[in-house]
Amino acid sequence: MVYGVVRADMNIRTRRDVKKFLEGLSTGSSSLLKNVTGGYHYHTIEAESEEILDDIQNELAEKGFLAKLQDYKPVDFLGEEESNTNV
Repeated sequence: MVYGVVRADMNIRTRRDVKKFLEGLSTGSSSLLKNVTGGYHYHTIEAESEEILDDIQNELAEKGFLAKLQDYKPVDFLGEEESNTNV
């Protein structure tokens, strides 16, 4: 089991990047983060506008990928006071 914060940039920005990442999973050169975290973890998503972030959040919710936030406050990865949507 891993304790503490583990952070890594995935650098997935395009459909080509997604395809390359999925190929890495299928060949075994990459593994799913859920295998390390027991299934519960956060991803930080950046976009050019709030509208795009809303669309992403809605799509993830429809597909069942959003977990309910735990009762404790998540780790403040960016050192900001305001709470961001975590997926």
